Amino acid sequence: MIFRRSFSRSAIAFALLVLPLLGCPKSPSPSTPPQQQDPDEAPSLGPGQSGSFDYYVLSLSWSPQFCSSRKFPPSDQQCGDGRRFGFVVHGLWPQYEKGYPESCATTFQLAPPTVEKALQMMPSQKLIEHEWQKHGTCSGLSAEQYFGQVETVYAGLVIPEPYRQPTAPVVTSLPELKQLFIQANPRLVDSSITVQCSGAYLREVRICLRKDLSPMPCTQFVRDSCKAPEVQLRPLR
Repeated sequence: MIFRRSFSRSAIAFALLVLPLLGCPKSPSPSTPPQQQDPDEAPSLGPGQSGSFDYYVLSLSWSPQFCSSRKFPPSDQQCGDGRRFGFVVHGLWPQYEKGYPESCATTFQLAPPTVEKALQMMPSQKLIEHEWQKHGTCSGLSAEQYFGQVETVYAGLVIPEPYRQPTAPVVTSLPELKQLFIQANPRLVDSSITVQCSGAYLREVRICLRKDLSPMPCTQFVRDSCKAPEVQLRPLR
């Protein structure tokens, strides 16, 4: 009889501890960061010394894919009504051999005239402000110099003709996409280009550059993420 009472009390105590845990809702997942990372990419290493890094990654976003990922108001700078962008600059990211710095301490400020000029290649003021704060501050350059670098690289890059103004879906493959970029830009080599996909859809093309902005082979942490045999490009909206 004593054993039964002891066991019963223990069972009740255990149930009181466990049942609330079973009924607790799971915490919501954090929102996706502006710079998407694939599982095999090196992580952010936090604030570093501005200007102390190994190379750049130029990230070109396929705007129709970005705009299809969520609903935007008609007045949105990049995805609103009548905004027909193809490849736009996502960012120019200082990188280490393993990982990247972000949000470095700097005395330089982003001025409105610099933002206005950058809108020609990065059609979103919020994106420009975010990229300066997260990546540009680690370049060791002023905001004007940093976006001048972005402009130099972007102006010197030739987008292959099939990817300029497609009005219908484009179906290609990873090797073909890279080859067309190399044909249009002879300084590029296969190892300096990586391609990022969301499922079968093209999301970004990334190009690895030395500090002097010449192409270089990407490190093992900047690699392709497209797994499907075909790569699809959504048409311009």
